Amino acid sequence: MNMQRWFSVITLALLFSFVTGCSVNPVSGKKEFVMMSERQEVSLGAGLHKQIITKYKPYNNASLQAYVNQIGQMLASKSHRNNIKYSFLVVDDPSINAFALPGGYIYITRGLMAYLNSEAELAGVLAHEIGHVTARHGARQQTRDTLTNVLASVVANKYGNAKAINSIATATTRGYGRSHELEADRLGAEYLARSGYDPKNMIRVIEVLKAQEQFSALIARSEGRQPPSYHGLFSTHPSNDQRLHQVVGAANAKRQGSRPNNESGYLRRLSGLKYNKTRKQIGQIKLVTARNGDSYASLARNSGIAKLAEQKLRLLNGDFPKGEPRAGRLIKVVQ
Repeated sequence: MNMQRWFSVITLALLFSFVTGCSVNPVSGKKEFVMMSERQEVSLGAGLHKQIITKYKPYNNASLQAYVNQIGQMLASKSHRNNIKYSFLVVDDPSINAFALPGGYIYITRGLMAYLNSEAELAGVLAHEIGHVTARHGARQQTRDTLTNVLASVVANKYGNAKAINSIATATTRGYGRSHELEADRLGAEYLARSGYDPKNMIRVIEVLKAQEQFSALIARSEGRQPPSYHGLFSTHPSNDQRLHQVVGAANAKRQGSRPNNESGYLRRLSGLKYNKTRKQIGQIKLVTARNGDSYASLARNSGIAKLAEQKLRLLNGDFPKGEPRAGRLIKVVQ
């Protein structure tokens, strides 16, 4: 088969797939090419969920699980896909992460919860992940990856140079991911506003995570090694990104009611939360009310954190890199 005819066959096959695989995006209302029905998407998520909970054990705190689920279900009820069943789970993992599976399965680590400082920030994380679900990002990414892999395999088998082709495929997929993240930001901000939370909490969450990146760089420099490159949640743009502020501003104009950030209520939920002092040593988060003269240096003396304890407490309380506790404020410490 000559090259021109070969490309014609591939084009016709993809065109047929496009016609038979079109569905209406629940967010935009426009037709898009997705090789997965909603029923298949939910079924896929259920299957993957079984694998996830073998790797990430649910955190053993029924009250905290119920609290996170309550906030998540309320946000999901305001979403573009409130017809599907959502699941929200805190997983017993010290990493700083949250993620979503197709079909409404959403997870947040205890590690990330430790560094958030209000219910509204928690809502910002969950709303972002709900945005991934409502826009069907998992199904859309699966469709794109499937087509990319099929084309790359066929081209490589016929013309060689699989390494170069796979590099192009990887770069394309990464670009697609960035557009997904911004769309999830926009939808998350909208769901916060519909629920009465200030959409600016989306920016606050990103500031918390960027502080984590800065702290990791500080540790790396103290150990004489290269700072790591952060590729996790919300890593696609800085907190002052103009696009992010635009979507938050647009959402704020549609805010329905005024729900408090609920800092103290959230912090009290964290009392007793497991916290990794080191990779092997696990402590707990406790709350103290800051007094006049308290500093993070004084509070860190009994923390049991071996390295950069003062800065770690600043990080936990949203005061990194130079803040100090204010008298009368609830402060997270580690015991």
